[in-house]
Amino acid sequence: MKIRSSVRSFGTLVTLFAALGARAAWASPCTQDARGEFKDCKAGCVEDYQVAKDACLDRDHQCVELCRAKREDCREATGIDQAFAACEATLESAKQNCRDQHPAGSDDRDRCIDQAQVVAFQCRDTAREQFGPALKQCRRDFRVCARGCGPPEQPDPIGVAQCKDTAKQNFRICNANCREDFQVAVDACLNRDHACVEQCRADRESCRQPIEDRLDSDIAACNARRDSDIQNCKNIFADGSPEQEQCIDDAQVQAFECRDQARENARPDFEICRGRFRDCVQACPPAS
Repeated sequence: MKIRSSVRSFGTLVTLFAALGARAAWASPCTQDARGEFKDCKAGCVEDYQVAKDACLDRDHQCVELCRAKREDCREATGIDQAFAACEATLESAKQNCRDQHPAGSDDRDRCIDQAQVVAFQCRDTAREQFGPALKQCRRDFRVCARGCGPPEQPDPIGVAQCKDTAKQNFRICNANCREDFQVAVDACLNRDHACVEQCRADRESCRQPIEDRLDSDIAACNARRDSDIQNCKNIFADGSPEQEQCIDDAQVQAFECRDQARENARPDFEICRGRFRDCVQACPPAS
């Protein structure tokens, strides 16, 4: 499941506060209540989705929930999340050093931050290689545990697939309703007409769509080149050899830099859409 729309929705609301010159209002009791309701609503969607999926497989939900809890404990014990957190902390420190050492908007700062991001990517990649086998074992253990929560005979695969698809659609609708309720509540907190702000959001999405399509295409090209380069590494070097591992690592780093450049190329156009959204919101009348 993609989380892009949820992140985008949250980012839009932050932009909305900035547009209204009311960043402090983000911590107001009104908006805090709205955020709390939003989080509770999304948590309810997740719970309902998991219950529905378990029902599709004719599995006892409480039993599967226990399996999920064990899987989370297993993941935590691998140390991969701590490793990712360490990579992120190092990245943030390195980026701050870049900001301290180089003026804003300079090529030197951009190059410094780009290099820090590459190092962070390599750090995460190393963590995946180090802890990946243990993480896979956690997933295998979960599957074994979850199978024990249902009948010995596997349900009809076609019926299960259809049932899961319905559950996924309901999950998306549930999340969309949560976002809509959140946006209505926030617009009310800011005393802005919701219908007007919704039109601003729709215009913003129309502005962003061709940019996102181009970005998706550029990223897909980066990934296709990566896959081709990795296959060449496998064709040239012996499996498991240091040369093959280094060749694959180089291909992954180049793909990361390619994707990062694609996002940087798209950023100015996204900023234009944000600016138009801010201007649109500022022109919205007070809530009726």
